Amino acid sequence: MEISLTAPPIRTSLLHWLKQSRIRLSEFWRTKHNRRSLVIQETAALGERRFVAVLQFERQRFLIGGSANAVTLLAHLPEEGAGDQPGR
Repeated sequence: MEISLTAPPIRTSLLHWLKQSRIRLSEFWRTKHNRRSLVIQETAALGERRFVAVLQFERQRFLIGGSANAVTLLAHLPEEGAGDQPGR
């Protein structure tokens, strides 16, 4: 008995199965490998709705200050792990 993949019911079922498998695999990959690239490392409240915080984006780190009306970049900090390298 020979099975033809060109027959509409079998081809439709196979294509549907492949599509569902691809969706499930991509969702699985995203949940395992999805890293947030923007992280708040530290915060300190200064009172009167003011704060300072260290933000990290990938390997870059920033010191920011904020109030009720504004957020300001205070300093660009050394990259994460830069202090661990010899000669620095």
